[in-house]
Amino acid sequence: MNCDILVIGAGPAGLWAAKSAAEQGFDTVILEEHLSLGHTKHCSGWLLGCTFMHEAFDQLRDSLICQKGSRFVVRDAASGEIVEDVADTGWGGYLVRRELFDRELGKLAVKAGARLFLNVRATSLIREGEQVVGVRTSSSRLPEIRARITICADGMKSAGSGGFAAREVAQTAEAETYSGIQMELVNVTNVTPGAVEIYKSNDPALGGRSLWPHAAGITLASFSSVEAYENIKSRTDNALSLKLSRSYPIYISSFRNRKRMGFLYARVALPGLLFVGEASGCSGIVHGMMSGLYAVQAAGAAIRDSASQTNAADAYTELLKGSDIVKMPFCYRHIGEFYGSYRNWLEKSKEIRIPV
Repeated sequence: MNCDILVIGAGPAGLWAAKSAAEQGFDTVILEEHLSLGHTKHCSGWLLGCTFMHEAFDQLRDSLICQKGSRFVVRDAASGEIVEDVADTGWGGYLVRRELFDRELGKLAVKAGARLFLNVRATSLIREGEQVVGVRTSSSRLPEIRARITICADGMKSAGSGGFAAREVAQTAEAETYSGIQMELVNVTNVTPGAVEIYKSNDPALGGRSLWPHAAGITLASFSSVEAYENIKSRTDNALSLKLSRSYPIYISSFRNRKRMGFLYARVALPGLLFVGEASGCSGIVHGMMSGLYAVQAAGAAIRDSASQTNAADAYTELLKGSDIVKMPFCYRHIGEFYGSYRNWLEKSKEIRIPV
């Protein structure tokens, strides 16, 4: 099979790239290794409120159930006392079920003309000299796909052993990861849908834990393991445990995150191969979707002008590294280090946009 633009991975970054490419008339193919879009879930489902996302969400709001974000509350884990309380001034955005969000993006991409293939995993790159010209896959029906430009959007998997980013662009220190689980919990007490809670503590079991209350009584939370969750739930010496004491998970999924999440790899493109979303080092749904759009801008210009694949890689790198993705990264684990406070982060982030 041949196409103009091949997208590896059907998460938000890949799907938004594919939608944008198809809308511009490019023959676009998307490969997703799982049997469904939105599998597996490994994030809170928070769409940061900013100019870019408000405009994108206008295409989704009629078909997607969401909870409006209202505030960020930072609490002392032991006492429950508020350390920082940041009410929404436009940054609040939306809390969505990620599997449903991804499927809606998939619908938009397919309706725009992209071809989507589930249960097809890209296994290796096809090269002609220095140029990446497509991929080989795990599928007997699509063993090889050639493309003028390939966009790698295979998420955090890309940083792992054997992942495309780890093999092609990421240095070892850049791709270092940690693992954990995410749960959808019911019966978390004394939380308000839309009001995110972050817990501070010198106790490593409690420090950095967060609660993301969605509509319909579901709260998303992450832990290092099921045992860690059960341990926190059973304690009676802190406010977080009291909120979790009656909770039970209705969904559990594993995840891996980069320790330096949110910060781009030093290298984000090769001739014919552009990395987007988590595969490029940036984190967050909004930042991932924006990187996908930048990749299509660079790829589309190269294809239309019959420019070299090297030109596309250079143009994408320049676009990405001069963008708000770098100026205002979604570096959730490093808010204090990069922004100073949650308030500074949220107020700055609401201005994130794609230059016209």
